[in-house]
Amino acid sequence: MDYFDDLEPEAMDAFCELNDEIAPLDTTPAPTLSSDMKDLLRSTKHSQTSTTKVKRKSCSMDYLFKISSPVTPAILACAAILPSQPRMVHGECENGVAQFCQVNELDVPKIKDWLAKTYPTLSPVFAPINKACKALSPISAYPTLGLDTSLPHRRPQSTVCSGFFPTQNQYPVWYFFYGTLANSSFLAELFCSPPGTIPVLVPALIRGGKLRTWGGKYHALVNSPGSQVGGWAYEVLSQEQEDILCMYETAKYEVVRVDITLNESLGRRCVVQGCTFRFAAEEHELDYI
Repeated sequence: MDYFDDLEPEAMDAFCELNDEIAPLDTTPAPTLSSDMKDLLRSTKHSQTSTTKVKRKSCSMDYLFKISSPVTPAILACAAILPSQPRMVHGECENGVAQFCQVNELDVPKIKDWLAKTYPTLSPVFAPINKACKALSPISAYPTLGLDTSLPHRRPQSTVCSGFFPTQNQYPVWYFFYGTLANSSFLAELFCSPPGTIPVLVPALIRGGKLRTWGGKYHALVNSPGSQVGGWAYEVLSQEQEDILCMYETAKYEVVRVDITLNESLGRRCVVQGCTFRFAAEEHELDYI
């Protein structure tokens, strides 16, 4: 997946990705997308707690690091400076196709130290990826809307993992939407769906959260045990669709687990284990009630 339209100006210059600065998409309700966001999404398709207090998001930000000679993906992997082989992202720049390594911000200092010792003449550029973070634990319910999963009675009762769903890479996966994303036509444009193909939204509600606002207009879902929020649910079919949604929501939000009650046809209801986007910035950024 390409993230280059959301990079900082200095990083964009360094990566030679764009000639013009792309303004971030306003997340207020709107019937259509900007032409800049359409270009970003088109390139994307072609590549591959128990209180109402808002806490700083738990998962760290990812960065893009341009791979160039003499550093190669193989050399970087063999250097054993990362816990696992990083995800490679391909993009185009003025000089042709370029390769980028997607790394976690916790690994950036390790890479910088290694490059300084091994290739002291290189001046690496790390550009932040402005997307909602998703880091679902495989050994606990963390993170879950409205739940403090660190409390003793919410911890796993054995060292044998009994399974927590949805998992990090589970697709398809249900998502609960509120605000702008709760619109089939908007989703179709966001996903660059073929003409006549409209995403199906199902009336739904979730518990453990409530809606507030920030910036005077943006919706913010925060923890609120005992509260419920009505909205719509959509079954995300692939990581590609999920990445598009995370890019749209930006790093102001994070993906969390939540039980979604679907109100299907003829009044039938069922509960599915899914995800939603929770506000992940600082509490002082929220509007006063």
